[in-house]
Amino acid sequence: MARYRSFLFPEASVESNLLTLDARESHHLVRVFRAKVGETVEVLDGRGTRHRGRIAAADAKAVRIEVDEIVRDALPMPRVTLLQSIPKGKTMDLILRMATEIGAARVQPVFTHQGDVQIKGERLLSKVEKWRVTMIESCKQCGLGYLPDLAAPTSLVDWLREHPAKTGTLRVVASLEDGSRPLREVLDAAGALQEVVVAVGPEGDFTAEEYAALAEAGFVPVRLGQNVLRAETAAAYILSVVDQCVAGGADLGQLEA
Repeated sequence: MARYRSFLFPEASVESNLLTLDARESHHLVRVFRAKVGETVEVLDGRGTRHRGRIAAADAKAVRIEVDEIVRDALPMPRVTLLQSIPKGKTMDLILRMATEIGAARVQPVFTHQGDVQIKGERLLSKVEKWRVTMIESCKQCGLGYLPDLAAPTSLVDWLREHPAKTGTLRVVASLEDGSRPLREVLDAAGALQEVVVAVGPEGDFTAEEYAALAEAGFVPVRLGQNVLRAETAAAYILSVVDQCVAGGADLGQLEA
Protein backbone atom coordinates (compact mmCIF):
# COMPACT_ATOMS: atom_id res chain seq x y z
CA MET A 1 0.00 0.00 0.00
CA ALA A 2 1.28 3.46 -0.93
CA ARG A 3 2.12 5.77 1.96
CA TYR A 4 0.47 8.80 0.36
CA ARG A 5 -2.45 9.50 -1.98
CA SER A 6 -2.86 12.38 -4.40
CA PHE A 7 -5.35 13.41 -7.06
CA LEU A 8 -4.63 13.92 -10.74
CA PHE A 9 -5.98 17.39 -11.47
CA PRO A 10 -6.12 18.63 -15.10
CA GLU A 11 -3.07 20.82 -14.44
CA ALA A 12 -0.93 17.72 -13.80
CA SER A 13 0.97 16.01 -16.61
CA VAL A 14 1.72 12.39 -17.50
CA GLU A 15 4.57 11.50 -19.85
CA SER A 16 5.45 7.84 -20.27
CA ASN A 17 6.25 6.62 -16.73
CA LEU A 18 6.74 10.11 -15.25
CA LEU A 19 3.85 11.95 -13.59
CA THR A 20 4.08 15.58 -12.45
CA LEU A 21 1.51 16.78 -9.94
CA ASP A 22 -0.05 20.25 -10.04
CA ALA A 23 1.08 22.94 -7.60
CA ARG A 24 -1.76 22.38 -5.12
CA GLU A 25 -1.21 18.64 -4.73
CA SER A 26 2.58 19.09 -4.75
CA HIS A 27 2.38 21.62 -1.92
CA HIS A 28 0.12 19.30 0.05
CA LEU A 29 2.52 16.37 -0.28
CA VAL A 30 5.75 18.22 0.41
CA ARG A 31 4.75 21.03 2.80
CA VAL A 32 1.83 19.45 4.68
CA PHE A 33 2.74 15.74 4.71
CA ARG A 34 6.51 16.34 4.34
CA ALA A 35 6.81 13.55 1.78
CA LYS A 36 10.35 12.81 0.62
CA VAL A 37 12.08 11.35 -2.40
CA GLY A 38 11.66 7.59 -2.61
CA GLU A 39 8.38 7.43 -0.69
CA THR A 40 5.40 5.71 -2.33
CA VAL A 41 2.41 7.55 -3.73
CA GLU A 42 -0.88 6.47 -5.31
CA VAL A 43 -2.37 9.06 -7.65
CA LEU A 44 -6.09 8.76 -8.39
CA ASP A 45 -7.70 10.29 -11.46
CA GLY A 46 -11.31 9.84 -10.29
CA ARG A 47 -12.16 7.86 -13.43
CA GLY A 48 -10.97 4.43 -12.29
CA THR A 49 -7.23 4.69 -12.94
CA ARG A 50 -4.59 4.50 -10.20
CA HIS A 51 -0.99 5.50 -10.86
CA ARG A 52 1.34 3.93 -8.29
CA GLY A 53 4.96 4.88 -7.95
CA ARG A 54 7.69 6.66 -6.00
CA ILE A 55 8.59 10.31 -5.59
CA ALA A 56 11.49 11.18 -7.89
CA ALA A 57 11.59 14.90 -7.07
CA ALA A 58 9.99 16.42 -3.96
CA ASP A 59 9.37 19.84 -5.49
CA ALA A 60 6.71 21.77 -3.56
CA LYS A 61 5.43 23.24 -6.84
CA ALA A 62 5.77 20.19 -9.09
CA VAL A 63 6.27 16.80 -7.42
CA ARG A 64 7.50 14.25 -9.96
CA ILE A 65 6.57 10.60 -9.54
CA GLU A 66 8.10 7.63 -11.32
CA VAL A 67 5.13 5.39 -12.09
CA ASP A 68 5.72 1.68 -11.47
CA GLU A 69 2.17 0.42 -11.98
CA ILE A 70 -1.14 1.54 -13.45
CA VAL A 71 -4.28 -0.15 -12.14
CA ARG A 72 -7.78 0.32 -13.54
CA ASP A 73 -10.77 -0.33 -11.30
CA ALA A 74 -13.97 -1.91 -12.58
CA LEU A 75 -16.92 0.45 -12.85
CA PRO A 76 -19.21 -0.07 -9.81
CA MET A 77 -22.66 -1.28 -10.79
CA PRO A 78 -25.43 -0.35 -10.67
CA ARG A 79 -24.75 3.37 -10.92
CA VAL A 80 -26.36 5.26 -8.05
CA THR A 81 -27.46 8.88 -8.42
CA LEU A 82 -28.31 11.05 -5.42
CA LEU A 83 -30.94 13.67 -6.26
CA GLN A 84 -30.42 15.96 -3.29
CA SER A 85 -32.38 19.06 -2.34
CA ILE A 86 -29.83 21.74 -1.46
CA PRO A 87 -30.06 22.26 2.31
CA LYS A 88 -29.31 25.41 4.23
CA GLY A 89 -25.89 26.13 5.70
CA LYS A 90 -22.96 23.75 5.35
CA THR A 91 -25.00 20.54 5.43
CA MET A 92 -24.40 19.91 1.72
CA ASP A 93 -20.66 19.55 2.37
CA LEU A 94 -21.32 16.69 4.76
CA ILE A 95 -23.80 15.06 2.38
CA LEU A 96 -21.29 15.18 -0.46
CA ARG A 97 -18.52 13.70 1.69
CA MET A 98 -20.74 10.80 2.72
CA ALA A 99 -22.12 10.26 -0.79
CA THR A 100 -18.55 10.04 -2.11
CA GLU A 101 -17.43 7.63 0.61
CA ILE A 102 -20.43 5.35 0.16
CA GLY A 103 -19.92 5.19 -3.59
CA ALA A 104 -22.53 7.31 -5.36
CA ALA A 105 -21.77 7.65 -9.07
CA ARG A 106 -23.47 11.02 -9.47
CA VAL A 107 -24.87 13.79 -7.29
CA GLN A 108 -27.50 16.12 -8.67
CA PRO A 109 -28.19 19.10 -6.38
CA VAL A 110 -31.70 20.50 -6.87
CA PHE A 111 -33.55 23.56 -5.68
CA THR A 112 -36.82 22.79 -3.93
CA HIS A 113 -39.52 24.90 -2.37
CA GLN A 114 -38.30 24.45 1.21
CA GLY A 115 -34.56 24.16 0.53
CA ASP A 116 -31.84 26.80 0.16
CA VAL A 117 -33.20 28.66 -2.87
CA GLN A 118 -31.25 31.90 -2.46
CA ILE A 119 -27.84 30.99 -3.89
CA LYS A 120 -27.24 31.91 -7.53
CA GLY A 121 -24.76 33.52 -9.89
CA GLU A 122 -21.13 33.78 -8.80
CA ARG A 123 -21.98 32.62 -5.28
CA LEU A 124 -23.47 29.43 -6.67
CA LEU A 125 -20.45 28.80 -8.94
CA SER A 126 -18.11 29.30 -5.99
CA LYS A 127 -20.13 26.94 -3.83
CA VAL A 128 -20.19 24.22 -6.51
CA GLU A 129 -16.39 24.42 -6.87
CA LYS A 130 -16.03 24.12 -3.09
CA TRP A 131 -18.33 21.09 -3.13
CA ARG A 132 -16.21 19.49 -5.85
CA VAL A 133 -13.03 19.95 -3.80
CA THR A 134 -14.80 18.42 -0.79
CA MET A 135 -15.63 15.33 -2.86
CA ILE A 136 -12.04 15.05 -4.15
CA GLU A 137 -10.72 15.18 -0.59
CA SER A 138 -13.06 12.33 0.36
CA CYS A 139 -12.01 10.37 -2.71
CA LYS A 140 -8.35 10.68 -1.69
CA GLN A 141 -8.98 9.91 1.97
CA CYS A 142 -10.89 6.72 1.16
CA GLY A 143 -8.76 5.65 -1.80
CA LEU A 144 -11.73 5.56 -4.19
CA GLY A 145 -11.15 4.84 -7.84
CA TYR A 146 -14.17 6.81 -9.01
CA LEU A 147 -15.09 10.37 -8.12
CA PRO A 148 -18.85 10.99 -8.33
CA ASP A 149 -20.01 13.35 -11.08
CA LEU A 150 -21.27 16.59 -9.56
CA ALA A 151 -23.98 17.98 -11.82
CA ALA A 152 -24.81 21.66 -12.06
CA PRO A 153 -27.60 22.60 -9.63
CA THR A 154 -31.03 22.97 -11.19
CA SER A 155 -34.63 23.09 -10.04
CA LEU A 156 -36.35 19.82 -9.18
CA VAL A 157 -39.10 20.57 -11.71
CA ASP A 158 -36.59 21.16 -14.51
CA TRP A 159 -34.63 18.00 -13.70
CA LEU A 160 -37.75 15.84 -13.70
CA ARG A 161 -38.86 17.29 -17.02
CA GLU A 162 -35.45 16.76 -18.67
CA HIS A 163 -34.80 13.26 -17.28
CA PRO A 164 -37.66 10.85 -18.00
CA ALA A 165 -37.56 7.40 -16.41
CA LYS A 166 -35.58 4.73 -18.27
CA THR A 167 -35.81 0.96 -18.47
CA GLY A 168 -33.50 -0.74 -15.98
CA THR A 169 -33.62 2.21 -13.58
CA LEU A 170 -35.25 2.26 -10.15
CA ARG A 171 -36.28 5.63 -8.73
CA VAL A 172 -37.07 6.03 -5.04
CA VAL A 173 -37.75 9.06 -2.86
CA ALA A 174 -37.32 9.21 0.91
CA SER A 175 -40.84 10.03 2.02
CA LEU A 176 -42.71 10.94 5.18
CA GLU A 177 -46.07 10.56 3.48
CA ASP A 178 -48.64 7.86 4.25
CA GLY A 179 -48.38 4.86 1.97
CA SER A 180 -44.60 4.86 1.70
CA ARG A 181 -43.14 1.35 1.43
CA PRO A 182 -40.10 0.05 3.34
CA LEU A 183 -36.94 0.76 1.33
CA ARG A 184 -35.67 -2.82 1.60
CA GLU A 185 -38.97 -4.20 0.29
CA VAL A 186 -38.80 -2.00 -2.82
CA LEU A 187 -35.15 -2.87 -3.48
CA ASP A 188 -35.72 -6.62 -3.07
CA ALA A 189 -38.56 -6.52 -5.58
CA ALA A 190 -36.62 -4.56 -8.17
CA GLY A 191 -34.35 -7.33 -9.45
CA ALA A 192 -31.21 -6.59 -11.49
CA LEU A 193 -30.72 -2.88 -12.14
CA GLN A 194 -28.50 -0.68 -14.24
CA GLU A 195 -29.15 2.49 -12.26
CA VAL A 196 -30.77 3.60 -9.02
CA VAL A 197 -31.82 7.20 -8.43
CA VAL A 198 -32.54 8.20 -4.83
CA ALA A 199 -34.19 11.52 -4.01
CA VAL A 200 -33.79 13.21 -0.63
CA GLY A 201 -35.65 16.37 0.34
CA PRO A 202 -34.73 19.34 2.54
CA GLU A 203 -35.24 19.62 6.30
CA GLY A 204 -38.78 20.88 5.68
CA ASP A 205 -39.44 17.91 3.33
CA PHE A 206 -40.78 18.02 -0.20
CA THR A 207 -44.09 19.77 -0.68
CA ALA A 208 -47.22 17.85 -1.69
CA GLU A 209 -46.82 19.25 -5.21
CA GLU A 210 -43.21 18.08 -5.39
CA TYR A 211 -44.15 14.61 -4.16
CA ALA A 212 -46.80 14.48 -6.89
CA ALA A 213 -44.26 15.51 -9.54
CA LEU A 214 -41.81 12.87 -8.30
CA ALA A 215 -44.50 10.19 -8.40
CA GLU A 216 -45.45 11.17 -11.94
CA ALA A 217 -41.76 10.83 -12.90
CA GLY A 218 -41.65 7.27 -11.59
CA PHE A 219 -40.27 7.76 -8.07
CA VAL A 220 -41.50 5.22 -5.53
CA PRO A 221 -41.97 6.70 -2.02
CA VAL A 222 -39.99 4.74 0.59
CA ARG A 223 -39.65 4.81 4.36
CA LEU A 224 -36.27 5.09 6.04
CA GLY A 225 -36.98 3.33 9.30
CA GLN A 226 -39.43 4.59 11.91
CA ASN A 227 -37.89 7.95 12.76
CA VAL A 228 -37.85 11.35 11.09
CA LEU A 229 -34.28 11.92 9.90
CA ARG A 230 -32.23 15.01 9.18
CA ALA A 231 -31.41 15.56 5.50
CA GLU A 232 -27.79 14.44 5.86
CA THR A 233 -28.78 11.35 7.85
CA ALA A 234 -31.44 10.44 5.29
CA ALA A 235 -28.93 10.73 2.43
CA ALA A 236 -26.38 8.50 4.19
CA TYR A 237 -29.09 6.01 5.19
CA ILE A 238 -30.65 5.56 1.76
CA LEU A 239 -27.30 5.38 -0.06
CA SER A 240 -25.95 2.82 2.40
CA VAL A 241 -28.98 0.54 2.16
CA VAL A 242 -28.98 0.73 -1.63
CA ASP A 243 -25.26 -0.08 -1.68
CA GLN A 244 -25.77 -3.13 0.53
CA CYS A 245 -28.84 -4.43 -1.28
CA VAL A 246 -28.15 -3.92 -4.97
CA ALA A 247 -24.35 -3.54 -5.39
CA GLY A 248 -23.24 -5.79 -8.22
CA GLY A 249 -26.79 -6.31 -9.36
CA ALA A 250 -26.16 -5.41 -13.00
CA ASP A 251 -23.65 -6.35 -15.63
CA LEU A 252 -21.54 -3.66 -17.32
CA GLY A 253 -22.19 -5.23 -20.67
CA GLN A 254 -25.93 -4.72 -20.17
CA LEU A 255 -25.39 -1.01 -19.63
CA GLU A 256 -23.23 -0.64 -22.73
CA ALA A 257 -25.56 -2.69 -24.95
